Amino acid sequence: KDKKALEARIAKTDALMASIGGRLTETQAKTLILKKLYDFADQTLNRYLNAERQHLIQGVDNLWAKYAISHGIIENERAEALNTLDSFLTSLGYLA
Repeated sequence: KDKKALEARIAKTDALMASIGGRLTETQAKTLILKKLYDFADQTLNRYLNAERQHLIQGVDNLWAKYAISHGIIENERAEALNTLDSFLTSLGYLA
């Protein structure tokens, strides 16, 4: 009884192997293992790279929020400085 069950299981396994193309050769196994290792390393490195990219973007955003000045503010400060300079130069007699 056990022998028949075992033979049936072996036959089923052989049929399954035949349907998927048979056993892997040593070269195919090496290629498959290397591909798995490459995919794992690629995923790991991409995960670290994305984390560093997010960290860098967050740092730039913080600097932008801290030091960003609009063009209008800079132009207004420039105009005020020019007006102050003109008034000094006029009071000193350099501008008429």
